[in-house]
Amino acid sequence: MKKIENLRTDYKLDQLNESSLAPSPMVQFEIWFNEVLDLIIEPTAMVLSTYSQKKGVNSRIVLLKELKKDGFVFYTNYNSLKAEQIKQNPYVSLLFFWPNFQRQIRVHGLVEKISNQSSINYFKKRPRKSQIAAWASAQSTVVDNRFVLESLFHDFEKKFKNKTIPKPPYWGGYKVVPSSVEFWQGRESRMHDRFLYEKNNNKWVISRLQP
Repeated sequence: MKKIENLRTDYKLDQLNESSLAPSPMVQFEIWFNEVLDLIIEPTAMVLSTYSQKKGVNSRIVLLKELKKDGFVFYTNYNSLKAEQIKQNPYVSLLFFWPNFQRQIRVHGLVEKISNQSSINYFKKRPRKSQIAAWASAQSTVVDNRFVLESLFHDFEKKFKNKTIPKPPYWGGYKVVPSSVEFWQGRESRMHDRFLYEKNNNKWVISRLQP
């Protein structure tokens, strides 16, 4: 086995210049996202980090499901650990990492629930088995074994057989409204390009950061 300390990646695929940046981080994100969309596995995967005094920092992968002009939308169980922490502290971070393109995007901001109707509209578009899973799983709670979990799934399959599955009342979407967004492009000799968008009087100010 190779020593971890000797593992190296040479970052020289691309560069990022201020002159090429869009004035809005949401537009810049969309540009980068469209470039990677069909070329990597799970381009919508993002690390969501939440914090509460009792549980500390917790990070997990969630999937981006909509990109709005003012934020990033994902869906989850409103009784989950992440939802409990969001309720106590709405300041969160998102992290996108696309190693095939040697790019990273960091987002900090406030998270808020989207409307119940918007959550219903999205739920209707989910695969049927994903809809059933939303009913079967009490996300983040302890379960005795896999058999119990699968039994719950089958019970809801029977309950909703030949029926339209409604959205559970405890399931829905959140939108992360960014106050800052950083775009990172790997460069040779670890002299990476980093640009930070920060909100100032409702305008985005762009700064280059040292690597």
